[in-house]
Amino acid sequence: MGILGVRFEALAKLIESDGMEPALAIMADVRAYFQVAYKRFADNVPLAIDYELIWGVERNVLETLSKGLGINGDNGDRICKELAQENATIAVRREELAKKLERMHMAGQQLLQIGF
Repeated sequence: MGILGVRFEALAKLIESDGMEPALAIMADVRAYFQVAYKRFADNVPLAIDYELIWGVERNVLETLSKGLGINGDNGDRICKELAQENATIAVRREELAKKLERMHMAGQQLLQIGF
């Protein structure tokens, strides 16, 4: 720039000090604190969700299932059989689909026999 032998630090001394410089330093510190606090809050939200929703299910799940299903009571055998039994409409639909699949296999076999 035409000035030789002058360092950058020396140029900063040429600027007059501002009366608001202490306030600017405080504002910078507050902003830095806010950024750190915001980041910590943002990091803790998924951890709290994970703890309460994901791991929270694990707490008392066996006891809740036992009470809710009622399988430890007098009618426990009957309730277990009902829970293990297939729904009647689903069984009928499964049988219909199995028959349809068999018909399709037979039709495919016949098409292969006639060279199609």
